[in-house]
Amino acid sequence: MLLTRRLKVIVTLAILSTPLFPRLACSQDSSTPDSRVESELAAMGKRGAVIARARDQVLTILQEENACTAWFRQADPDPAGVFQSLHYEIGSGKPAYIFRMADGRGEQFFKQPWAARTTENGGPNSTVELNANGPFFNYISPVMEVRPGGIPVRPAGLQRLAIASFRGETNEAQMTALLHELGHIIGRLPEDDDSWDGRSSRNTAEVLRHCKDEIRRKAKGSSQRTD
Repeated sequence: MLLTRRLKVIVTLAILSTPLFPRLACSQDSSTPDSRVESELAAMGKRGAVIARARDQVLTILQEENACTAWFRQADPDPAGVFQSLHYEIGSGKPAYIFRMADGRGEQFFKQPWAARTTENGGPNSTVELNANGPFFNYISPVMEVRPGGIPVRPAGLQRLAIASFRGETNEAQMTALLHELGHIIGRLPEDDDSWDGRSSRNTAEVLRHCKDEIRRKAKGSSQRTD
């Protein structure tokens, strides 16, 4: 009789405890894609915080009705959703010099270290790599004089970094870089690379043609809140 009672108690506890496990599993798996990206950025320290700030501002732009959002929607109906899903990496040991080259007529050309890169038509959950030595995080860089063909000759001082008309390391430059990479990810911009042909600069100019006003508005609002 005592054994029977004990068995009843054990069975009852087992039955009562069964529903608790699914609830526990559910609570452990309740993180959203956005919270996972935020956690990834938080683990990157100060540079992760810089990315997070620019990311939040760009996401706000894309969640509003404006010319910038309309332009991206021509390639994807939900640019904000795609952007929100993106992951980030910081590339160290990447190009750090501004290269200066003169042609046969003495005209000088400059090529900055790239700011960011990603996969063309990568779609949601793509990864954006940010150059730790580029204009996303820095406003000045050493200059290296090179011969035609890209052969380094000698150091040539320091020069400011920029993304289009925005000085490197500024909020405007950072938002521009992230929007540029989104353009590649959804196929709104043609592929470019770290070359002397100017395609990357032309793509940036196209982004700013549609998004410059919103970028400036967000940067100004951020500055006023900081002050």
